[in-house]
Amino acid sequence: MAQLKLKQSCYRGIEDVVVKEIRRTSAHKTLVKEANKEIEKNRIRYATAYNKAGSYLNN
Repeated sequence: MAQLKLKQSCYRGIEDVVVKEIRRTSAHKTLVKEANKEIEKNRIRYATAYNKAGSYLNN
């Protein structure tokens, strides 16, 4: 049976670390919406290309 060896920081944590909270501003929300639109546009483009390639290979 194998034994997993972990560093001490896994048990004790890392010293001098400050936890920050993300502030969601209107600019941040706008950027997220634009990024999601681009992702969806590319998703549709790849799906169309995949379907065309499938029909090309079947002929």
